[in-house]
This record gives sequence, structure tokens and C-alpha cells, in this order.
Amino acid sequence: MQVNSEDVTVAWGQAPHPLDSQYGKWRMAVFQDVQESIDGTKLYFLYDPQADEQSGTSGQRKGYPGLIIFDLNFKCFAGEISVHSPGKMKFLFALKCPSPQGGSAFVLVTEEEVYGQVRLNVSRIDLAQDGLSIANVRPLIPSALTIGGEYICSMREDQPEIVVMANPGLQIWRINCMAESAQPPVAQFSVPGADLNHFYDGFLNNGNIIFLSATPDGHFDNTRVHLLNLNNPQHITSQNCSGDPQRGMPIPRKQCGFDSVTNAILMAGGEVDRGHGYERLIDYWVLNTQTFQWLQIPSQMPCPLIEPRLTACHSGNIYVWGDFDQPLPGMPEHGTHLRILRVTGLEKASHPPAYSSYNPAPPAYPSLDEKSGGNPPYPSNPSNQGYGGNQGYGGPGGQQAPPYPSYNPNQSNYGNAGYQGGQSNDQYGNGGYSGQPGFDPNQQGSYTQTSDGQNAYYPTQKKKKSCSIQ
Repeated sequence: MQVNSEDVTVAWGQAPHPLDSQYGKWRMAVFQDVQESIDGTKLYFLYDPQADEQSGTSGQRKGYPGLIIFDLNFKCFAGEISVHSPGKMKFLFALKCPSPQGGSAFVLVTEEEVYGQVRLNVSRIDLAQDGLSIANVRPLIPSALTIGGEYICSMREDQPEIVVMANPGLQIWRINCMAESAQPPVAQFSVPGADLNHFYDGFLNNGNIIFLSATPDGHFDNTRVHLLNLNNPQHITSQNCSGDPQRGMPIPRKQCGFDSVTNAILMAGGEVDRGHGYERLIDYWVLNTQTFQWLQIPSQMPCPLIEPRLTACHSGNIYVWGDFDQPLPGMPEHGTHLRILRVTGLEKASHPPAYSSYNPAPPAYPSLDEKSGGNPPYPSNPSNQGYGGNQGYGGPGGQQAPPYPSYNPNQSNYGNAGYQGGQSNDQYGNGGYSGQPGFDPNQQGSYTQTSDGQNAYYPTQKKKKSCSIQ
């Protein structure tokens, strides 16, 4: 088994796809969640315009609430699907079965505040067979869940159920995702003496909720976890964790990416406050939920992401995604852009390869080969319209954008991520958001100088816990 990380953000070394000129603005957006299509050809990024606008990194909102389509063959955004649901877009979960129409099926969680109360809406989204439009949206529960503010949403890997954990105290709802019409939760209960605020995050694994511990200063505590059996949810038990036989325990950290696969919890990246600045981590770890032993994976993220997110998909692919603040040539100098890493082999992380196969980290960002002329992958655009509207990468006057830079195979742990696309496919059509008046691509947030010299923007700490379990 070999763990490989492929950067699928752009088609490295190839000319941008024509769709990039229309949907390139989404590369600068801040998203809430992501899931893979049932055929593995697309990613659906969950977009909330208010959250994007308040992030301070990417200017004003780029469009309407909904699903933004990223084509994994063309390696660019390729469409927009508006979703009409009350509240802010928060979480997206993929079902293993297709929609009745033959497309992907998702569960959407939105959050709204009504008269000072926080309410969660849980809906089922069925896409059309082509994956480019919604065939049906329906609520899974007859009324919204009223919670105290903090919450975790997860999907079971052994049953098509969404589990919501919330305060005050620790309240739990189990919701059937296959219901033909809105139904009350399958189960609802409270755990005596427990408080959701005491935990760093929570995951579902083999019929158990596994809560991760938090240190008093808000860091992830890697020394123990807490288990609650969904079939006997009266008592939470604690379980000590042991370290990797050769590398010990993971470094205590914040803002790391977590997700779960069968018999394992996966962790990627995060940040450590060194006093003089933040260090971004690029390591992968797995906690075996049978032995509760940590193992470090002999592979690394190609670049250090700001607050990385980790999404494990039913196909076996795992996506590590998040903001990165070293712009490609032609991008605005300030702010961040989305990076998407597709990791394979990590789903078998309970049987990692020998440590002798470990490779040093590649450079944080691929550079242009000056000997080959150094042509930038994006056209020079003094008017800054490349990301301000729908012109994208095409540049003024309909000029074709030069190729993306190539990864240097001698400096990468996975070689060149080749371009797999072709000419523009008319299936995506010409619809979409008509622009974003007043968008200033040079808008700045508050930046922190990191130990590697990068200017990283750190948004306000989110109050809502979250996890996306497959």
C-alpha cells in the first residue's frame, strides 16, 4: 500500500480549460464543505455567501447559496447549482446510493437563528442523472432541531443516518436519511452529566461516537478519546491512546483536519503557535479505533494549508482542502485561494507502509522554470478583472491564457499531475452567476507572519464544531 497526494487544483503544465474563464472566480471563494459525486468525476463544494464575505480573505460574495461543481477531469470549476433552503449552508454529506434519478444524493444541514434560538434544518438533495441540476429537495424531519449553539453533525458509516450532537449538555438526535417523507428522528436522548463543550470534536465509528479530547487552552488532546455506544447511550467511557512505536504521539495542534473511515480516524495538518509565529504542519496521522494507537503515515501534504479540511469519500478517495496564501501568477497578491489535494491509499491507513519509504516534504509551492522562458500560467491583468467577475483566466480581449506551471517530478512525492481534460464540454452550458459588483480582489484581512515567511490569514475561531463522516 502506498499513500499518494495529488494536487488537483489546476491542470499543472497545461493550458487552462475554457470553463476556467467563466467560473475562475470560485477559486478565490471560501467553502463550508465538499463531497464527491457518486461516479467520482466531480466535487460539489457547499457555498454560503455570507460566510465567504465574512472570511476577510476573498472579497465579496461570489454567487448564491448552493453547490459549486468542480470537474476532476478538467481540474476547474464547471457549474453552479443554487439551493433554496432556510438558513446558512453548513454541512454536506454524501449517501452511498444514487438518487432515484441516477445522480448523486446528499444530505444538507443548514443553520438559522430565529428569535435568539439556533435551529438546524436537515434536508435530502437528489441530483439529476447528469449531476448538473437538482431533481428534488425535501426535509428529512418535520421541524427544525432547536439547540443551544454548539453542535457536531456526522453521518454513520454503517447505516444511512445523520447524527446531530448539541448542547446544552449533550443531546443527540439520529435521523434517517432514506425516509421518503419527513419523519421524526429515529432516536433522541440526552447523556446524563455530559457536556459537548468538553470535547474537541466527535466522529462515528462502528456504532460508537468517538469524542476527541481538548486541552484547557483549546488544543487537540491526543492522549485519550471518549466513547459513547449509540445502542446503549447512557454512559461515556474513556480510552487512553498509545503513540506510534517509532514516532510517538502527534504534536499538540489546533485547526487540523479530521475525518473517519472504517476502524480509523484520520488527521491532517494543523498549526502550532511557536510564540514568534504559527507553524503550519503537513503531516498525516491515523488513530486505529480498534487498538487506539496513533500511527504516522509516511507521506506529507504537498503544501501547508490554512485550517485544512479532510473529506473521506465512499470511493476510497480522500480530499484534503483549504486555503493557501501563495498566489499563482496572475492571482491577486493578497488574500487566499482554494487548494485541493486528492489522497489515495490513506483509507488503508490501519496498515501503513514501512517508514523507510518516507520522503521529505516537497516545496510549499511549485515554481516556474525560468530556463523555459518563465511564461506565467495566467495572463497579466492590470485591471484585476480575472477574479473580479466571470472573465476568469481568459484575460481581456478573449486572449487565451498561457499554461499552468508544472510540478518538478524531482521535487515532488507524486510526480506531475497530468491534465486529463479536453475541449469544453457543452453539458455545463452557459448559465451561472452574472457577476459580483464591487468585488475588490485586493481586499485584505488581518494577517499573521508565520515562521516560514508566509502571510497567513486566520479567520475568527469558529464556535461551531463540525465533522464530516462517511
